[in-house]
Amino acid sequence: MLINQAPTAGLDDNTPWDALYEQAADQCNDFVSQVRTVTAHDPEDSMDLACAAAETTGVSVQALSGPWSLYTPQDAATVASALFVQLQYSADALQELACAVGRIVERGEAELPAPAGAGQPANLSDALETLRSVSDTIHSLADRHASTTVRALHAAPSSAPMPADAHQTVKAVAALLTEQHDGAVRLNTRHEDGAYEDDPDDGFGCGCDVTMVSGDEEYNFHRGDSERSVIRESDGRKLSDGSTVYNAWETLGTTLRTAHPQQLTDDILRVMAADRT
Repeated sequence: MLINQAPTAGLDDNTPWDALYEQAADQCNDFVSQVRTVTAHDPEDSMDLACAAAETTGVSVQALSGPWSLYTPQDAATVASALFVQLQYSADALQELACAVGRIVERGEAELPAPAGAGQPANLSDALETLRSVSDTIHSLADRHASTTVRALHAAPSSAPMPADAHQTVKAVAALLTEQHDGAVRLNTRHEDGAYEDDPDDGFGCGCDVTMVSGDEEYNFHRGDSERSVIRESDGRKLSDGSTVYNAWETLGTTLRTAHPQQLTDDILRVMAADRT
């Protein structure tokens, strides 16, 4: 097994809670950089950006819904920092929306009725006032809870055995399978110790794989073509030259070369368990 990470030091008292978001955003891919270059000049820009923000938030929900969407408390701290910033921006956007509607009313393009009385359905005036109230509530929520949430998560001890490269990932999975699987497990090393140089752009990892036996079936866990897969030996077809080809395999739920070893182990165990039922 890999050595567990040491507890992470908490954020310095002089470091704001949104510093994690700012740091992560600076290190992100080109998507964040592209968004930062966008300027809005007209209604079409406003509508496009609002829709893009809604879609991005929806995708974030989808990403976080996975059982292994975050590996460590520090991952969660960074996401929490970003989400609280997002809440604040959303609150500001609601305020600006109310102001923009006010300008439309001033131009005579819409009417702003008096607030609805008791027992009457809410109208546009009530809606705009609600937007302002919700904006204040969101800012108040962030003021009360953002710093505490982010700092507590960032300071929490992280016990995840995080691999340093693709080879360490395979070794960690083999160790976990040895502990958690009833059948035989064998790490098949394809290179000398220290001879592998990790290449983040190489979709085939280090070449090492893991063989597992479950009942009468033998399985193999490996990485290839930027995917992590499990194959069943019984699905193989022998060729005349003695090699074996496979037309069927199980693709695991993550493609990261340094994916969480327990996530990969859980996926492998699920594949073998499903075959026994």
